[in-house]
Amino acid sequence: LAALRTFRVLRALKTVAIVPGLKTIVGAVIESVKNLRDVIILTMFSLSVFALMGLQIYMGVLTQKCIREFPMDGSWGNLSDENWERFNNNDSNWYFSETGDTPLCGNSSGAGQCEEGYICLQGYGDNPNYGYTSFDTFGWAFLSAFRLMTQDYWENLYQLVLRSAGPWHMLFFIVIIFLGSFYLVNLILAIVAMSYDELQKRAEEEEAAEEEALREAEEAAAAKAAKLEAQAAAAAAAANPEIAKSPSDFSCHSY
Repeated sequence: LAALRTFRVLRALKTVAIVPGLKTIVGAVIESVKNLRDVIILTMFSLSVFALMGLQIYMGVLTQKCIREFPMDGSWGNLSDENWERFNNNDSNWYFSETGDTPLCGNSSGAGQCEEGYICLQGYGDNPNYGYTSFDTFGWAFLSAFRLMTQDYWENLYQLVLRSAGPWHMLFFIVIIFLGSFYLVNLILAIVAMSYDELQKRAEEEEAAEEEALREAEEAAAAKAAKLEAQAAAAAAAANPEIAKSPSDFSCHSY
């Protein structure tokens, strides 16, 4: 029952019908949702394309980190696949910065480089931001593309990718920012604004039509009242037998 009581706040929606301006705004939002169908399809398609591009280019890139070179003194056994994975998965062999983070690295030109005695390896440890920032799956890549389109702390993702992949990958972000953020988002806002203008114009036309109908009704009522008055006057004149005669009505025989 307590959960159902929360729906009492919906009573505030009654004020929408009371305030004319608020009613217009809410109507514009509802109307814009109908008009946004094609734009939403275009946006989802664009985000899917960007997500697939990010998935192919940056899968696993954000897990790259600096790890010590495998010791050949036998302290970790011989160089076998099992010992190699066991050594690299041990976070005591990772490089940590002064802030306690594991900075990203890359093996391409312009990417972050490791200190001496460390090599840059991929696929060990979690992704940045508690594992929520990555292009490892289509879902996470789609979320990252949506984050870039909405410019939600996008510079952090931009810096992470450039440090792990190189500065030339800024082209990927330029395309998403310009096409997604500057074009698609503004297109959505333009459709909402157009819907508001159309609804406002429609409301003004309805108000003008109501005023015209009211004026015509008043004129018809006034004409009907005047007609009734004329009929009443004519009936009153016909009911009165004494009719005043003009002087020309008297003939000479009356003398």
